Amino acid sequence: MRFLFACLITVLTTTTARSQEQEEFMTQSTRDRINFSNLNIPNTGTLFGIKGIPGKVIGDPYIDTVWQAGNVKFYGRLTPKTDSIAGVPVRIDLLANEVEIKAGNKDIRATKAATVRYVDINNRTGTSSRFINVREYRGEADVLSGFFEQIVVGKFDLLHHPTVYIRRSNYNSAMNVGTKDDEIMKKADWYLAYQKRAVKFSPSKKALLELMTDHKEQIEAYLKSKKPDLKEKTELTALVVYYNGL
Repeated sequence: MRFLFACLITVLTTTTARSQEQEEFMTQSTRDRINFSNLNIPNTGTLFGIKGIPGKVIGDPYIDTVWQAGNVKFYGRLTPKTDSIAGVPVRIDLLANEVEIKAGNKDIRATKAATVRYVDINNRTGTSSRFINVREYRGEADVLSGFFEQIVVGKFDLLHHPTVYIRRSNYNSAMNVGTKDDEIMKKADWYLAYQKRAVKFSPSKKALLELMTDHKEQIEAYLKSKKPDLKEKTELTALVVYYNGL
């Protein structure tokens, strides 16, 4: 069965804040050539199912509800010659723990996260993000499911683990108080990984100094000088990039 590929997965340039394969992986002209309505994806049965109708709850389970062009690399082969699909519209359903792939105007194929090694997804800002299966890491990642977003790759990998949970209705009919609706709530936890062993941490000065003991003095000086807001993704990223460069 023949795929309609919109672009090839290319070898990407290394930066301090992203791995070699995390840089921009599709040129604008390639994006423009993607034909979302005529994509042909094999219905292998072992990887893909047809996406069902979601239950009626408030909120959505997606990292991004908007379909974005992406590359999907599987653990198994789709055909004897490839284990990847490139330049396809994708999004990640955190509640079902699935990667959705849009094969046509209405045809949505869903594959379990456990079958996917990683997904590279274009962002609205024009950059790309890699969502890598938690199975690629050890340590505290052993009890997790789904994907890490790789924010920084280096001596320390900075990882963001997005999840959702359902906050059940708390309506009290006798008192006529509370809400009748279930609601999908989103959260994300931070992890640092050294040699692929992930440790969960709270982005605070104390936690980071405990993890970065080999360069404690330099990190203390950085924190004193820069006074970063470690709750902000960009400033936490900058700190980890600085540490990796020491």
